[in-house]
Formats: sequence, structure tokens, C-alpha cells
Amino acid sequence: MVNRDGHPYAVFFAACYNHGGVRESWIDVVFGTWGQGTDYNDHVTFGCRFGPGAGSELPGATAVDAAAVAPDSPHYGHKLTRAEALSHPRISEFWKVIDFVVETDPLVHHHHYGHSAPTSR
Repeated sequence: MVNRDGHPYAVFFAACYNHGGVRESWIDVVFGTWGQGTDYNDHVTFGCRFGPGAGSELPGATAVDAAAVAPDSPHYGHKLTRAEALSHPRISEFWKVIDFVVETDPLVHHHHYGHSAPTSR
């Protein structure tokens, strides 16, 4: 759960892999109303791959089809395709959450950078 101003803001799911020495994470972020019963009508899910890109060993984020391996569930709301995500009004919020996850989530941060995430933020 990602909180903003003390309130639930988004949920993220991250899966970290090491494919032949290439470290990557697949991260889905679900935005919507949280804690308001079971109404998921405003939920929307973005997805990204975080890892090295073409021509660089440095990790970066690339938008992908959201929650592609997750079963359909009202929790995810509308799973955005890559094209939908790139033109969605919340795309900048999505990138901010991805930055936050990569910087502060202990497992994701350590997977890519080999050390613990900074504790002061």
C-alpha cells in the first residue's frame, strides 16, 4: 500500500527476477478508492518493467500492459494496455509511484542495487 497525506493512495505488486544475469522487476500499480467497501469502479492498473534497457546496463522503467499475468479481478479495475497508459491522465502519478517503490521498497531496491534502500526520506 502506498499512502499519501496519511491516506491509502495506491497498491503495488512487484515481482523480481534474474534472467541469465539480467535483473528486472515487473511492477503493477493500482489506483482507486481504498477502504470504501467493495466498489472498484474507479480502479485502474498501470504496469511497468524495471530493468536494463537496450544499450544500457542501468535500470530504467518502461510502461507495459498492466497485470498481464494476474487473473482478472475487480480489484485491478481496468488493466491498461501500454498505449492506454502512456496517454492516461494519471501517467505522471504512476511514474512517481514507480520512483517511490524503487527507492524505498527493500526487496525491489536491493534486487537492483545490491544494498539496502535509504532509511531517511
